[in-house]
Amino acid sequence: IESLSRNCNLVYFVDKNPESINLIKYNIGGLKIDSEGYKIIRNDVLEFLRSYSGLKWDVIFLDPPYKIESGIMRGIFDILSEKKISRVDTLIIYEFFFKKDIEKEIENLKVVKQSHFGDKKVIYLSPCQN
Repeated sequence: IESLSRNCNLVYFVDKNPESINLIKYNIGGLKIDSEGYKIIRNDVLEFLRSYSGLKWDVIFLDPPYKIESGIMRGIFDILSEKKISRVDTLIIYEFFFKKDIEKEIENLKVVKQSHFGDKKVIYLSPCQN
């Protein structure tokens, strides 16, 4: 939602939880944003990524539940590294619980920067150049 308020051209919100979708709609409703500037998709993120065939994204922000299984995140990162959705200069921002070991999840991506805030870590990644 922050990116919408900073004039991003198009933002996708993907979440399978109906409560999360309703919260996104509520929060966007408070902004004066053109509805053509965002898409809200209620779907499992892996299913969405596997079937997506649109624009390649500049920035991808991942903020999954802290207790999400590593296998799910590995699947997401594998898809993102295939460049069907991302380009070589795409920035992938991943927020996670700071004690989580993510080495295997991100092995096909390059770490650009890392930050630590309280009990969360934010890592900035880019697809590896092939």
